[in-house]
Amino acid sequence: MNPRLALATLALVLLAPLGALIAAPPRTGMPVIVFVPPWLDADWLVALAGGQVLGPETAPLAVLAYSNDPHFPRHLLDLGALGVRDGSLVASLCNVEVSPT
Repeated sequence: MNPRLALATLALVLLAPLGALIAAPPRTGMPVIVFVPPWLDADWLVALAGGQVLGPETAPLAVLAYSNDPHFPRHLLDLGALGVRDGSLVASLCNVEVSPT
């Protein structure tokens, strides 16, 4: 078997589930994954959009966030987020619970 084909197949098998985790659009009242450029502070962006950051840890270019506002994803994008996707599955895998304030 061609080594490049084997590597591409392995990468597809390993990365496809990750893509499925973050491919769903955001849902109101559920956690979201907010992708941010490196020059923006994710905590500031989420707070300014009217939400709260979830979980004890954040990734360099993404954060789990929550808001009951149905326009929260649009606010995040308008403020400079690169993308906003459904984060409920990631939150459950990371054992992060939503505690609305």
